[in-house]
Amino acid sequence: MSFDAPLTVRDAQEALDGLPLIACLAGSLAYVKEVRDKCLAAGIPAMAAAPAPGRG
Repeated sequence: MSFDAPLTVRDAQEALDGLPLIACLAGSLAYVKEVRDKCLAAGIPAMAAAPAPGRG
């Protein structure tokens, strides 16, 4: 998979499937989605998810 073009959320999920993920951003849901969308537009695989119960 090439990351030279914008990615969809599904593209990012497929690219990151099975890889260890590291939380790197905290903020409002709107802000986190904005950052994710900017990453995807730049071809950078990114996901937005809530922390697991008891871990956030």
